[in-house]
Amino acid sequence: MTSSGESSSRRNATMVDAESEQLSPLSKITLQNVKNRPYQKKNRKLPGGSVRYFDNSNPRYSWLLNGWLAEERRVPSGRLYRYFYDPVGRQYRTKTKVLCAWEKMGVIFIHP
Repeated sequence: MTSSGESSSRRNATMVDAESEQLSPLSKITLQNVKNRPYQKKNRKLPGGSVRYFDNSNPRYSWLLNGWLAEERRVPSGRLYRYFYDPVGRQYRTKTKVLCAWEKMGVIFIHP
């Protein structure tokens, strides 16, 4: 419990909801696709951890295409995990994998 009497999981849920309000409409649809994945592990929230979502409106992720999301998960040890999601909800673990997916889709071409 925090000094305001709010549990950390409740506070984190509020933080995710507040951040999703800043996403574009297309990114909100992607977020719903991510949350509704049948193989998503629903109850793997760690006490003291946090999850934040960003789209290309955030300067750090301005390289993302419209509808793509970046997810930052901070675990209690302080380690940060980043995941990227396409509009369908497929997960990519690195920026390199995202760029390779874009190249396969014909969106961009990466010169060696």
